[in-house]
Amino acid sequence: MEVEIAKKAAEEMPVIEVSGQLDLSNCHLLGDAINEEISIGNFHLIINLLKVSYIDSSCLGVLLGGMERLKKRGGTLAVVGNPLVDRILTLTGLTRVFPFHSTISDALADIKRAKQKASTSE
Repeated sequence: MEVEIAKKAAEEMPVIEVSGQLDLSNCHLLGDAINEEISIGNFHLIINLLKVSYIDSSCLGVLLGGMERLKKRGGTLAVVGNPLVDRILTLTGLTRVFPFHSTISDALADIKRAKQKASTSE
């Protein structure tokens, strides 16, 4: 299965954009992209899955692992997805774990709120 992963930015926020089919054979590419962002000090990430046509459980594990690594560094991971991704995250109960959004703008606003909340509680 083919997948494309591109790194972009929205209002200086790192966005990892994924298109195609994510499965066991290629989800390590998503994990690598998340790890690269963490290694350069980007602890607030948006994962854009709007162009994903298939995602399996191994990739959900990659997202969970990335979120845990970011949380340990005071960061956040927001997922932007299409109805297919929303359905899968809802069926697996992961919409209670990940901030899930239907647009990049909504994800940006959510991360900004989380960062502001964290800075006022310090």
